[in-house]
Amino acid sequence: MNLLLCGLNSYLGRAGLTYLPGEGYHVHGVVRDLDLLKRKMETPVDATLHSVDLIKKERSFYSFSVEGIELSIYFAQIPNQRDELGVQYELLSLRNFVFLSQRNGCNRIIYVGRTSDKNYLKAVESLFVELGVVYTILLKDLAVGLGSSFDLFMKEALKNRYVYLYSRLGNMKFRPIILSDVFSFIKKVNWKERFINQCLEFGGERVMTINDLIQWYINKSGEISRSKVFLIPSKRISIWLNKLLYGIDSEVYEDYLLGIMGGSVSDNSLWQQQVDFKPLPIKESFSFTL
Repeated sequence: MNLLLCGLNSYLGRAGLTYLPGEGYHVHGVVRDLDLLKRKMETPVDATLHSVDLIKKERSFYSFSVEGIELSIYFAQIPNQRDELGVQYELLSLRNFVFLSQRNGCNRIIYVGRTSDKNYLKAVESLFVELGVVYTILLKDLAVGLGSSFDLFMKEALKNRYVYLYSRLGNMKFRPIILSDVFSFIKKVNWKERFINQCLEFGGERVMTINDLIQWYINKSGEISRSKVFLIPSKRISIWLNKLLYGIDSEVYEDYLLGIMGGSVSDNSLWQQQVDFKPLPIKESFSFTL
């Protein structure tokens, strides 16, 4: 199967370049700055990469040609749904990706976002309907594992004595999913027949709070006696402490971590009735190293 991927500058898109190739899957990826992507990749890329600007639509956009694309996957790139300009940029990029896919014979699109991305999904769905595309919106729960944004945050936080966390965020409940499971699930589904024009949620095998997940990270890292979690009642102070003491960019903390507060516990019931797939147990199967 030939796959076409977009959104490769997100951690999820880069992970797609790692986990999707092989087992009969040939991956093509489109990205505006090919050199920048290669510098960000920490693993070899077994995929064909194309330099295509979906916003400016220059010559490379109109000359792009790949035969036999059967499935196009767009990984959501917007970090902050409150940024109206960013939302419009995302929708324009998605629109042109659909045009690119359709012009190359593929009308089957998977849009991969987060369970917290629900605020603007009506606009995404309306776009798909307008363009006559066969779509599935796949909303993953909080992803953990090597290469995930949560993993990068924890590696920085656990270099220090304390982990400062906004209390409302710490008590949020999720079904965290191992990053590699997202792509194992994508490979498992028969997208030609399943979940046509539907929104699908995908989460892990158990419900945890963010605070529970951080405590588990601490235990796995062997830093039990050194690292402690402090729940801070003020969102602004929690951002400020992470920035001032640890150098964690406020945009990373606010746009990613606080952004997921709009989510809810993912509901696996729809796909569990149709797909023979069992998420890996996070506490037993995920290896964390600093």
